[in-house]
Amino acid sequence: MQAPFAGLRVLDLSAQAAQRPHALAAAMACRMAALFGATVMRPPSATDTLAGMAPRLPDGSSALERFLLAGRVTTPHTSPFDAAVGDSAALATSDARLKVRLSVFSPGDDPPMSELGLLALSGMLAAVRPRHGTPSRFGGHQPGYAAGLAAFTAMAAGLRARRADTVDVSLFDVTCWLNWKAAAGVLLLGSQAAANESRGGWHTLPARDGHVALVYMAKDWPALRDLVADPRLHEPRFATQALRGANLDALDAILHPWFQSRTRAEITRLAQAKRIPIGPVLSPGELLHDAQHQARGFLSPDGTPRLPLLWDGAPAAWSEARVG
Repeated sequence: MQAPFAGLRVLDLSAQAAQRPHALAAAMACRMAALFGATVMRPPSATDTLAGMAPRLPDGSSALERFLLAGRVTTPHTSPFDAAVGDSAALATSDARLKVRLSVFSPGDDPPMSELGLLALSGMLAAVRPRHGTPSRFGGHQPGYAAGLAAFTAMAAGLRARRADTVDVSLFDVTCWLNWKAAAGVLLLGSQAAANESRGGWHTLPARDGHVALVYMAKDWPALRDLVADPRLHEPRFATQALRGANLDALDAILHPWFQSRTRAEITRLAQAKRIPIGPVLSPGELLHDAQHQARGFLSPDGTPRLPLLWDGAPAAWSEARVG
């Protein structure tokens, strides 16, 4: 089975990116290109923003670097390349046929920006509102990775069409798209009404052996209330999602004893029987043995994510051969 991008040469300019979100996005786009069979070359740089990024493995190396840079070839900057991905400055000296240019807003409007800044500007931080204190950034790298997937999609389309072109990807636009429900709420309702109401259902609770994620919606409340079977949950102060959010401390005081007396597996089994969206919070070690991840081939034995691809409904043998 031949890889779709076999024979194509892609230049990864993530090491030359001046900002971390741009570097993450470029590296993710090129990671996908490598999985699809392209020869991806990444010239080294003394200012590489990905070098040594957390989390670190027991040997001191970067797990993120191992994941994002799998399948790369370190080589001098030689031509010709079928495509190149990077920020404006890095692409300025590239003669690749297809260029995918990453910017915060646009090529002429590319101010210093962190992933936390992108999350704040787009409204994403409002999706998870802490009861006390200020918002914190999400785990992982949603803005950078999502922009990378957008850049890869543009690259794939351009390579497929064999076009000489420059494609612009806005990190801010992509992050706003991730938060499309908030934008739709503002357009249709004039405010982020849904975000305010969701606070009554989206948080974690301690179990006997860890934590579970409680992400129920308003329609799931009767089933959750019946599962816990505490008569206080029928009180008017818990009648709607908005009221449950306003009385979240009181609600958690009732829910905690039920959850803390049971294991994550028991809670998950009971919740799934009633179709309540509750799931266990797993440690990195537990993820290696998760049935869903094993069935999808998501993690290799050393814990490196594989981004499993299906080709005509089956695992792509060429993908595993390159980066497994």
